[in-house]
Amino acid sequence: MIFGHIEDKQLYPLLPKAIQVAIDFLTTTDLQALDLGRHELDGDSMFANVMAFETGHAGEKQAEVHKQYIDVQCLISGEEKIEFSLSNEKNAIATEYDAENDFYLVSEMQQRSELILTPRMFVVFYPGQPHKPGCLINHSQPLKKIVIKVHKKLLS
Repeated sequence: MIFGHIEDKQLYPLLPKAIQVAIDFLTTTDLQALDLGRHELDGDSMFANVMAFETGHAGEKQAEVHKQYIDVQCLISGEEKIEFSLSNEKNAIATEYDAENDFYLVSEMQQRSELILTPRMFVVFYPGQPHKPGCLINHSQPLKKIVIKVHKKLLS
């Protein structure tokens, strides 16, 4: 996991090239003006999903885990808490792996941590790292975010 702000230019040279490309897209795009839905960056190797939804109680959500794609999640508006943990075979798997959508859910995460995202902050989750985005902080609120999906082959 990597946590940062898209305006922190000192971090960029330390990131893998594919993640730099994703962050560059975030810094050079009018994120507020982006329509909801999928936006192509490099076909199925790298694309962005823009979404809007209400935050909810963490206890009512399950964490997602990906096998093929890295998530670069950036908040456009609102505030959210994201719970996460490291890959651990003790995490309670709740669903079978959906290969078409590259995810499965876990109902419990061992050694859970959390972070707060405000606009223009980003977090990178690597394959195997459970994460539960969209959790409320004090009360439910609308948020808009972008998730850039980076295929793991771009890091090798």
